[in-house]
Amino acid sequence: MGLMDKIKLLKSKFETAELYEKETTIFGSQTSYGKKLNLSPDEKSKLVKNLTPREKETFLILLGGYSLKEAAKQLGISYSTANTYQTAIYKKLHVNSRAELIINFRDVSETGDG
Repeated sequence: MGLMDKIKLLKSKFETAELYEKETTIFGSQTSYGKKLNLSPDEKSKLVKNLTPREKETFLILLGGYSLKEAAKQLGISYSTANTYQTAIYKKLHVNSRAELIINFRDVSETGDG
């Protein structure tokens, strides 16, 4: 395989990844605290079900208003591990901040769907 073939292959992989990302983008409206996702309760519940058990525990603690440091202490894990869980949660739930997490998912924890 020549250099040009490798470049074409890499380019096609990036284009495929970009297309997948566009197809899976979740749209929302902007609020003063972050974006509000346009998701039904069922869709939110499905996203939360994709979290690992430990991520779900962290998710519920963060929704409860606790800091990441407090969440780590409650879970008996290091701050960096809690931060890793938080990053995974944000990515899986398509949010960028704690405010967006609370805006979009507080009803999930209230209904017990999480």
